[in-house]
Formats: sequence, structure tokens, C-alpha cells
Amino acid sequence: MQSRRPAPEQTTRLAALRTFCDRALDDYPEFSHYDEFEPDFWEGIDLLRIADDWVRQHPKDGPKALADGFVFPTVWDDLEDRRDQQRYGLQYRLCDAWITTRPDAYALEQIGARLQHMLQYAFEDSDYPLPTDEDDPAYYRRSPDQAWAFPDVHACINRLSNYPSTPAWQTFAEWLLDGSWNREQPPSAPGGEQRKIADAYIYGHKEIQRIALSLLEAGRLDYPRFVRAANTWGRAMMFYSDDAGLDSDDVDLTRYADEDFDEDDANDEDPEDIDDESSQIDEIPTQEPAVAPPELANFTVRYVEDALAGLPHNAERLADTFRSVEVYQTRWLLQALAVIERLGITPNDFDSFGYTAAVLQYFLLLQDLPKNQSPELLAALSGFSRNTLLTALPYAGQASRVVLDALGWSDLQAFQREYLNIALAPRSGWGSDLPNTLDETVGVVDRYLLDKALAEADPDHLREYLAALEPSHWAFPETRVLLDAYQGIGRAALEKKLTRHAQPAMRIYGLLPVTGPDDVRQRYLTLKKLHKEVRKYGAQRQANSHAAVQAGLENLARVAGYPSVIRLEWAMESEIAESTVTATTIDGYDVTLEIDGLSPTLHICKGAKALKTAPPAIRKNADFIALKAQQTQLKEQIARFCRTLEAMMSSGESLALDELKPLLKMPAVRLLLEQLIMQADDAALGWLDSATLTVTDLEGRQHIAEKRLRIAHPFHLFMAGQLSAWQKEVVTHRRVQPFKQAFRELYLLTPAERDTGLWSNRFAGHRLKGKVAARLLQVRNWSTSSVEDIYYESKEHGIHAVFNFLDTGHYLSETEHFTFDTIAFYRDQKAIPLEQVPPLLFSEIMRDADLLVSVAHAADGYSTSHETLQRRAELVGELIQGLGLRNVRCEGHFLHITGQRANYRIHLGSAAIHIEPGNYLCIVPVGSSSTEFYLPFADTDKKMAEVLSKMFLLVDDLNITDSLILEQIQRADIPGAGHVIDA
Repeated sequence: MQSRRPAPEQTTRLAALRTFCDRALDDYPEFSHYDEFEPDFWEGIDLLRIADDWVRQHPKDGPKALADGFVFPTVWDDLEDRRDQQRYGLQYRLCDAWITTRPDAYALEQIGARLQHMLQYAFEDSDYPLPTDEDDPAYYRRSPDQAWAFPDVHACINRLSNYPSTPAWQTFAEWLLDGSWNREQPPSAPGGEQRKIADAYIYGHKEIQRIALSLLEAGRLDYPRFVRAANTWGRAMMFYSDDAGLDSDDVDLTRYADEDFDEDDANDEDPEDIDDESSQIDEIPTQEPAVAPPELANFTVRYVEDALAGLPHNAERLADTFRSVEVYQTRWLLQALAVIERLGITPNDFDSFGYTAAVLQYFLLLQDLPKNQSPELLAALSGFSRNTLLTALPYAGQASRVVLDALGWSDLQAFQREYLNIALAPRSGWGSDLPNTLDETVGVVDRYLLDKALAEADPDHLREYLAALEPSHWAFPETRVLLDAYQGIGRAALEKKLTRHAQPAMRIYGLLPVTGPDDVRQRYLTLKKLHKEVRKYGAQRQANSHAAVQAGLENLARVAGYPSVIRLEWAMESEIAESTVTATTIDGYDVTLEIDGLSPTLHICKGAKALKTAPPAIRKNADFIALKAQQTQLKEQIARFCRTLEAMMSSGESLALDELKPLLKMPAVRLLLEQLIMQADDAALGWLDSATLTVTDLEGRQHIAEKRLRIAHPFHLFMAGQLSAWQKEVVTHRRVQPFKQAFRELYLLTPAERDTGLWSNRFAGHRLKGKVAARLLQVRNWSTSSVEDIYYESKEHGIHAVFNFLDTGHYLSETEHFTFDTIAFYRDQKAIPLEQVPPLLFSEIMRDADLLVSVAHAADGYSTSHETLQRRAELVGELIQGLGLRNVRCEGHFLHITGQRANYRIHLGSAAIHIEPGNYLCIVPVGSSSTEFYLPFADTDKKMAEVLSKMFLLVDDLNITDSLILEQIQRADIPGAGHVIDA
């Protein structure tokens, strides 16, 4: 077989065109800054003007040369150098621009000849090197669509579909649609799927339909030709219409409508790596599909009826042809049922019918059924056997409820509705049967509706129904496990799945019936333990697992009779507190569990003597082990409530007194709340007396809470003009708050943010470490599953806060470094002005951003934010005054210390020390989990602790004994080597 090569006169024209394009790269100023990697470079080039210049210079053969240049491509790998690549890139685009806008008979002839050659010699020829004689099998090893450079089959069909419908064009279009060239492809592997050449070009729907329409208008498309075209091009020849009750959910994928020349992408990809239609998802057009001409719609209906009658012999071809069909009239359902009846298909062997079953599913799935049509359908269904109806039931779409009636199972209507509602949620997302998802409602059961459905269902009917669904796609094994658990079946197997952190099991676990007085509490603690354990996984699995745990808690709350998860949590924590054993005597040793500060501690005494540690004699005693377990449980409870109360403060949530009173039964909660500044009835600020439900303000006045209490946010203190006064109050009385409240960073809208309106640039430009940032965001409940959507959801306000980053990979954790860009807020997927963002939410989101930048920063020149420095300055100022440190003062961002050996200044952001006027003093503190000096909050700011440790060391510098530190102070002009101290 002779490969298709240009004739001598075509070769001459191509050489002249090549010379012109090579010269054009130098002569046309728009190419002076040529950059092949600039995505929009070619959009700014008037290619048609340059092609016109070529034709003016070669009026006789110029147009033919442009057609020749289009249909005789050069393989990218054969181009000699970068200049050659640039020249050919220009040549291809010039030719394409010309033949697209100026079609003529010669261009039609040449495009047709190339297309005909590619289809007729799909396995014998290629634009790329063919296999040698030693290769076996001796045909081109890639699929036909990978054998040709641009213009390939798709590109040629695209150009032809837009050409004028001349007699020559019509003759070629008939040949193309008839498919006489459509041979079977050699199998890629023994026993592999048998496909034909046209199967490689399933994305040409729009072009093939344009060609068919033109032939119809020319009177050259009758039904026999339509059948041959449909057998060749499948879905592309389906012209559905509402009148026929047929439609399509397919999309018009115009893959090459506006393609750019890029042979590297077009021809070097392994066809096995192409993800079918998913690779085209970015190119789905948004325009509404055109109404099908009546004649073509009638042809389609006739073709569909013949196809169904011809099953199963034509099933393999039809499985793709009808892959996207949607049916809206019962006649198609009835025709599919007739095929099932004719072939004797049963529920157990439906899947064994392969392609036939696939085709039948499309026509069984009725998309809509008005209630007034149900009686008519029910009468028609009475003519089919029980086996046929059972086979069709899980595929019948909106008709499934009528199939149930036809089977005599009307009592299962409610159960089927609940069964599908559970299994197919979330309807807006991917997957089914309790998928791993961020949706916290998946697997949560409406007990009233499910109980009602189970009560209505005849047990025998239900058993037969579930058995009939077992071989089908409605089997839903996870939903079956859920239904069993709901009825108290399979607990041991479910708990075994929990040890593997199976997410469906987490959702289902709460549904088990309550078996004893401690059952709810133990399951509550198990789910809380799972919430903690899954933090070891990646961002996506961790987020999905947390959603699954939340669904499990929701189910548990409903089973146990609580109105919400928060009420369940408070009741369980109260039970834990009430059941806590706090003291025992073991062999003469008195062991007591007490809360010191915020830490549960075991105190051990022998007579009047306190012991620092438990003696070996009692460590294995069951009562001592039980107290140790209670200590651990109490630590976890305090940590859980710290997180809960901080979240309540951050959101501004308030509690009605009847909601608060159960919480105050817990010693740990009383301890936490009494160290926090409370606001009574949105007015008075003060310390809480949990016994009297009063708050005491700064002047000592008591205010009785009438309706509600909330944990005051710094914004509330700021708006009341009392922020500084409350900071002084906290330090003066040496209170230790469970988390930062009075000294919490407060972020207010800046003038620059008011100007930008919809976004904040406050932290833009900071370089961050990917793994550190990803982990920090996950811990702070940000969604990080997609780098294009890093968000925090405020359910209270219906607002999503979004962090935008630059230079990221697919996941934050896989990117070594990336750059913070903007922060924005959205409601209902629309950006909202920053001025409309609730102040507490705005401040907390900015605090997360500041924390992210300070902890994950990758640059050496990082500077602490103004808000953080301000809070540190306020804290240091109050401590200086409270401790009476006369030789220390705080000015701006520096702490100044007048020592007896020298004068020092410490930067509040970096904790760097200078011996004034400007000599660096290197002191590196040893890391420690606790501090020996007072801080007014339990969640220690490590850098603040470092600043204070250095301050206390230098305040009394005469007591410094470390020789290396003393040497630096005494020789302030010599930096000296740093020395590690235990500060």
C-alpha cells in the first residue's frame, strides 16, 4: 500500500509556503516577541491577513498551497529545531484560517482525500513510523485516532461539516455516513472487545448531525441511508424529540471546534490513559440543543423500535448508541418489558445478558410519570409475568411504584421511598449507598418515616422484595446493613468495621437500639474517640470521617430521644461527670482526683504525708486503675468543652438558661465558665457565679441573667469600651482563662479592605510551607480537599470564607511552598462585601489566616501581624504593672529592660534581644511544655512565653551565671556564640 504523499506540484507549492512562513517570522512585527508557551499568543495574531498577503503574492497557486499545507502535516518530532517548530506552527494556523473562512472545491477535494485515506487505511498507514517486519502483530499498535497528526479524522470532519453543500460535498458526505469503510479493528488483546473504526470517533456528534441535516435538506437522506449512518455513527445520528417521548442527557462535545496546533498533546498520548468523555469535560458547550427536524425524529423513532425488536443480536452496537437516551413515555418501558418477556430474563440472570441488559436499562428508566397516567400503566403491566415485573422493578425509574402495585406490593410503597432516600443520598453529589462524603446528612434516618414504612410493610412481601433486588444495582449492601442495625441485627460485625474506621459503619453505629443504661454513653464516647483517631489520615478522608462521625452522633441522638446532637453531648458529658469516682482508699493510701487549675490531678496521701507519685503497691489495684481512667476521661472532657466553648465564643452563640443549667451540673464546665467573661442578656459583662446565674462587672455590681448568657468575644469588650479594663482585671486577679479571650487577637476591617470591597489582601504574598499549612487548616476545620476550594463554612450565617492560594499543586500537602493570595466571603455562591460579613466571623477568619502565616511561613523575612503584636504588648503591659516591675517598660513593638549589667530590648514578634544601643544578644530557650511564670490563658502562645522567659532572665541580670551569656553582655561589641539556656 502506497502511503499518501504530496504530488510533485504540491511539493513545489509547499516549499514556497514554507519559505514564506519562515520569512514572515522576521518580517511581521507581531512575531518579534514570539513565545510558544504564552497561552494567548496566537489570539492576538491576524492570521487571515497574513494568509491574504501570501495569496496576493501567489494569486495562481496560493489558495491551493494553503489547502495542501493543511492536509499534508509534518510530525512534530520530525521538525529540526525550535525555529522549524515556530515556522510550522505558523504555517498550520495560516492554512487552517484560510480553508475555514474561504472554502473552495480544491480544499474540499483535499480534505476529503485525506479523510478518506485515514478511514480506509486506518491500520495500514500512519503519519508516524510504522512497525517493522519483526513486530507482531503487523499493524499500527495504537488505536486509529492516535495514528494521525493534525488534521486528524475529527478535525477533517469538523471542517467539512461547515462547508457549503455542493453536489461534490454531498457525494462525499453520503460515503462518510454510509460507513462502507467501517471495518472491525484488530483486537488489542486475545478475547478483547471487538470494536470498529468509527468507535474511535465518538465525539463528533455536532459535526455528524450537521452533515446529516445538510443531506436531508438536499433530499439525499432516506431511511435506509439513515440506518446505515446510525449503525456507523451511533449516538451522533439520534435525533430525539419530546413528541416521541425520547430525549438525551448527552452533551455535544465539539472537541476540535477551535483546536490549536499542538501535536505533542494530540498524538503522543497513550490511548489507554484517555478517560473516555471525562477528558472532554472542560469543553462542554452551554447552548441549548437544536430542535430535531420532524423527519429525522421519525427516522430515530423507527430505528429505536426496530433496534428493540432486533435484540439481542444487535445489542453490542446499541449499548453505546443508546447510552444517553432518556424515556418519557410509557410505551418505551412497555417495549422493553416485552423484550424481557420474550427472552425469559429473570432478576437473577439479568446481568448475564450483558449488552442486552444495558440497552434495556435505558428504556426501562422512565424519567417522569404523572399520577393520572398510573392507572393506564397498571392495566398494561397486568399482561406481563411476575418474573418480568421483578426483573424490571429496580430499573423502572418513576414507574417503579406502579410496578410495586402490579406485583401486589402496595404496602411497600413507603418502605421503597425511605430505602431509596437513604441509599441514594446525597442526591446532589456523586455515588450512592452511603458514600464517603462531606455531607453530614447521609445515613441519618428519619425514624418516624422509617418506623411507619416498616409497620405498613408485610414481612413476607418485604423479604421477597429485598431478595428480588439482591442481584440488581438496588442491592445497596451498606443500606442493608443500616436497616439490620436499625432492627438490632449485626452489632458485632459493625463494631469490627469501626476498628478499621469504615465511614459507613460510623454513620450506622448510632442507629443500634439502646440495650442498657450505659449503652448510649459508651457509643457516644466511641464516636468521639473515632473523631480523634481519624486525624492521622489525609485531608479528604479525615474530613469525610468527621462528617460520618457527626452523622453517627445525629442518629444516636434520635435513637436515644434527644432533640439534637448538642443536647446529646451535654447529657452524656453530665452523666460522665456524675458517674466519676473522685476518691478511694487503697491499703491505707488516700487517693483523690481533683481539678487543679484546668488539669485533673491525682493526689496520694499516707496519713498526713502527701506523696509525689503512686507507690508500686497500689498501681495495679483495680480502684487505682479506675481512678486513672477517670482522670484520662476528665482530661478529654475538659478538652472537648474547651473546644466547644471557644467555638461558641467565636460564633457569638448564646445559651438560654434552661440549656445552660444542665451544663453547670458538671464541675469541669463550671470551672471553665467561671474563668471566662460572660455577657448577660446581650448587655452586662462580668464574671459568672454559676450558683446564682449572676455576672459581676468591673465595678463589682451583680447582674442577674434573665434569659440568656453568652461567652463574650473580644469584639464585645471592644464595642463596650472595656477591652483594656478586662485585660487588667484578668492579670490583676491572676486568672487563667481556658483559652485566649481577653487577650485574643481582634481583627477589624481596615480602610484598605473597605476599598477593595469583596476581598482582603491583608496576608497576600506570604510564602507558606504546604504540609504545615494543610495540617493546620485541617485541625481548624477548614475544608482542604481541593486547592481550588479552601473554605470554612459558617452554618450560623450561611457564609463560606475562602482562602485563595497561588502556585499550588493538586493538594496543599503535596506542594512544598505556595503563596497566600486573597480572602473572600460567599453566600449562596456569590461574593459578599467585607462590610456585610459579621464582625466576629471576620475576626476569627483573619485570626486563622494570621495563625497560618505565622506558623507555616517559609520566608526568613516574616513579620508578625499588627494584631498579634498589639495583643502581646497589652499582655506585657498588664503583667509589668501587675508584678510591679519598675525597670521594664513596653513601647511599640519592643520590651525595654534596664538591667544592672546593661540595657536590653526584646522584640515582641521575634523575641530577638539586643543590648542597647544595637548589639545582638543570643539566648536560645530550651523547649518546654509548661512555663514557670504566670500567663492569663491556658493555650500558651509559645513565642509570647519565650519573650516573657527572656524578660524574667534579664530583669535580674546580676543573677545570670552562664559564662557565654555574660561574655556577650560584657563584650557587647562582639556578638559571640549563642548559648542554650532553660528559660
